[in-house]
Amino acid sequence: MITEKTVPRIGAAAALLILTIAFSPAASLLADAPYKAIRFKVDVTPAIGLDLAYCPNNKVDMPIYVGGVILDDGAARVVWCTCDYIHLSGETYENWQKKIADAAGCPPEHVFLHVVHQHDSMRVAPEYNPPAGAVDDQGKPLPLVGSDPDYVSKSIGDITAEIGRLVAEDAWVPIAGLKTAETRVGGLASNRRLVDESGKCVAMRFSMDTDPAHQAWPTGVIDPMLRTVALVKEDGGVYAALHFYASHPQAAYRRSMVSGDVPGWAVRYAREKTPGTEHFYFNGCGGNVTFGKYNPSADAEAIAALGTRLGEYLVKNLSRLEDRAGGPIRLYRVEITLPFDPERANPDHAAWGMRAYFEKTMEHWRKAPITRFNAGEVNILSFGLSEPCVEYQLYAQELVPENFLATAANANGIYDYMPLAKAFDEGGYESQPTSCLVTPEIEPVLKNGIREVLADLIAHPGWEGAPRK
Repeated sequence: MITEKTVPRIGAAAALLILTIAFSPAASLLADAPYKAIRFKVDVTPAIGLDLAYCPNNKVDMPIYVGGVILDDGAARVVWCTCDYIHLSGETYENWQKKIADAAGCPPEHVFLHVVHQHDSMRVAPEYNPPAGAVDDQGKPLPLVGSDPDYVSKSIGDITAEIGRLVAEDAWVPIAGLKTAETRVGGLASNRRLVDESGKCVAMRFSMDTDPAHQAWPTGVIDPMLRTVALVKEDGGVYAALHFYASHPQAAYRRSMVSGDVPGWAVRYAREKTPGTEHFYFNGCGGNVTFGKYNPSADAEAIAALGTRLGEYLVKNLSRLEDRAGGPIRLYRVEITLPFDPERANPDHAAWGMRAYFEKTMEHWRKAPITRFNAGEVNILSFGLSEPCVEYQLYAQELVPENFLATAANANGIYDYMPLAKAFDEGGYESQPTSCLVTPEIEPVLKNGIREVLADLIAHPGWEGAPRK
C-alpha cells in the first residue's frame, strides 16, 4: 500500500510529498530489499514523409526507440522510460504517463518519463498542430509542428501493448541489487554561453560550431560526470544500465532524416560491446550545454565520432561498477510553482503552435514536479521540466556531495528553458522570450525545490534515506 503525506513547507514555492511504503510482514523480512525488473524497448521510427521537428523525414539515418525498465521491490513499482524525441509535451505527456502507468501497474507519479532531445526526431505534441486544412499565405498546407496524430496514437499504443504483454507474461527478472559508477567525460560537453568580462553573453556555441574563435573559448560550466545505475542479476550480469549525462545530444540536425544522433550511436555501440545488457540514456540538466566546442561539422562522421566516444564511456562505467547498499524504493516529490511571464507567452508571431497552446493552458502548468527516486544508497533526481540549465544539477550535487545522485531532465516539453536569474541580464538564447517563459524568480524557486526534495540527505550526509517519523 502506498501512503502519501504532506510535510510542512520549508519555502513558499514548493510542497514536499513523501511517498513511503507500508510493508507487509513478509516484505519486511527481506534483508536487502531485492528487486525484480522488466526491460522494454519499442521501435517508434516514423515513416518516410512524416514531418520531424524541423523538416520532413526523407530517410532513416538511425532508428529511434522508446524504452526503459520497470523496477519492483515487492511493495512499490516504478518505471524509468526514455524516448528518442526532441519533445514530448503538454496533455500528450500527461496522457502517455498515465497510459504507461496503467500498463505497468503503478501510479502515474511513479513513471519517470523523459526524452533524450535529439533534434532530428519527433516533437510529440499534437495539440501544437494547426487546425486541419489550415494553409499559409500562398495556399500551402501548414506543417504539423507537433507530430502526426496517427503516429502519436500508434506509438503510445505500441509502447503500452509491449509493456502490458511483458507484465501479463510475468517476464520479471530477479535483480540482486543496484550498482553505480561515475566517470569524468572529456571531449563532449561544453557550455554554449560565451560570457565576456563585462558580464554579457557575446556569442552562443551551438551544437555544430565551425567558428575557431568559439571553439577556443574554455569548456565553461558543465557537469563532466557520466553517472550509471546498473540493475545486476543474481549471476552478476548487468540486466540493464541507466546512464545520465548533461548536454544537448545532437551532432547534426535539420538533415531531413530521423536519427538517434550521438546517444543513439553510443547506446548501440555499448550494446554491441556488452551482450546481454540493455542500455538506456537519460539527459540531465543540459539546457545551456552542447557538443559545440568539439564538433566543428554537421554530418554523419561527427555523429559516429562523438557517438563512439560517448559509447566508450558507457562501457567504461560498466567495468567500474561499485556495490551500493540496497533498500526499499521511496519517492520524494516536490511541486514547485513556476513564475511565468504572460508577456513571454503571448504568441503575437503565430496563431498556432506551442506558444498559442501554452497561453490558453498556462494555469494548468504552473505546478511542476521534482522527484527523487531513492533505493538504499542510490538516488536519482528527476525534473518534470524541459530544459533546466546545468547549474541546477551542479547545485543539487553540491548539496549532497557524499551521496550518489544522478539527474534526469527533459521531461514535459511544455516548459521551455529554465535559466539562472543572471542570464536575463547577460542575454543569450536561453533567456530570450522566444525560448523562455519564466521570470528571473525561477532561480530561487527551483533551488528551493531542489533543497526540499534532498532535505533528508542534506540533514544526514551519506544516509540511506529512512522514512520520516
